[in-house]
Amino acid sequence: MEATSEGVLLLDATYRISDANRAFLDALGYKIGEIRGRRISSLYERDSRDFHFASSDHLSFEVNFVSRDGRRIPYLYNRSVLKGNDGGIEGYVCFLTDLTEQKNIERNKHLVERRFRFLYENAVQGMFQATWDGRFLSVNPAFARMVGYGTDELLAMRDVAAVLYRNPRDRERMLDILAQHGEVRDYEQELRRRDGSPLWTLAHVRKARDEQGHPIVEGILVDNTARKLAQQELEKREQHFRYQAIHDNLTCLYNTRYMYPALERLVENTRRSGEPFSLIFIDIDAFKKVVDTHGHLEGSRTLQEVAAVIRDALEEPAFGVSYGGDEFVVVLPGHTKDQALEAARELRRRMIETVYLVGSGRNIRLTASFGIATVPDDARDVEGVLALADKALFSVKQGGKDGIRTTVDL
Repeated sequence: MEATSEGVLLLDATYRISDANRAFLDALGYKIGEIRGRRISSLYERDSRDFHFASSDHLSFEVNFVSRDGRRIPYLYNRSVLKGNDGGIEGYVCFLTDLTEQKNIERNKHLVERRFRFLYENAVQGMFQATWDGRFLSVNPAFARMVGYGTDELLAMRDVAAVLYRNPRDRERMLDILAQHGEVRDYEQELRRRDGSPLWTLAHVRKARDEQGHPIVEGILVDNTARKLAQQELEKREQHFRYQAIHDNLTCLYNTRYMYPALERLVENTRRSGEPFSLIFIDIDAFKKVVDTHGHLEGSRTLQEVAAVIRDALEEPAFGVSYGGDEFVVVLPGHTKDQALEAARELRRRMIETVYLVGSGRNIRLTASFGIATVPDDARDVEGVLALADKALFSVKQGGKDGIRTTVDL
């Protein structure tokens, strides 16, 4: 540290100063004990920073440091990560070049350009400059690799948004933000690689000006595709799990885990608004004979086909529930008893007219028994309406099956 005329600082992982060389201490007039443990940002004017480069491992900017006696000293600040054997960040090393001396300015100008060019050409992140209307002025190799085009091909493009953006409006929105605030951080955008595959990126972009004073866009892109795809897959799985939690695996109708809270909500709605709702209990007649004759597998397929008939006959907000075995429940929000009776007749007609197990050559026909109850006419709670609908169904079973009864018939 003492062998260089540049200021050198060692920072811990929280950006606090742990050591400094004599060149830095003499220039600012501090003793090491006065600054050890202080955040590096407490020694410079944050508003004076002019960034050259930023990545996960390296940071470079010009900034005014304030000496102990209040003098402002312009420095080129280069910070790099120090990593341990396990790859974790142990601290940072900072090189500070005094820009007040012309000799140092010219010497370090070449050094900065060489360092920046090395970082630009070898950076993992994609880096670019582009005109406001969408023509690239420069791109680094990492950017070209990201999008799958050659550097010359990118520089020849006349409209970046039309070629690379999945939705060209994304670039327009980014430019609107740049025009207002001058920079954009962590701006998520979906680009399109040359092969058409998605490229999700996080963009760190700022508004700058070229030598003629025209506005240009400078930025760094971080490839966020793997994380985005993993997030989408996780959301898809969560959606699948949520679906499975409230649906019957065999019939894909709702299960009772969904039904009971839904009925509680409907009861509460009836209490508030007076709007009725009805239930239809359905039991397939002689289903055991289907299983005994054709086997359990064909029995399961029969239940799936019956569920399809029920589902096709209903319109939201009505829904079907697999209640267990060969029993189903149809929930009819907003239906009076008479309307529920019409719905049951339509269900019965469809079930009778349907031929089941056609795919396996069985070609069987089924009938079913239906029991209807209504809130608030018959009951005012979930247990009551379920019990009455079941009772109406049982009455049909006792009377010979293949029929419909309401609580009026009991």
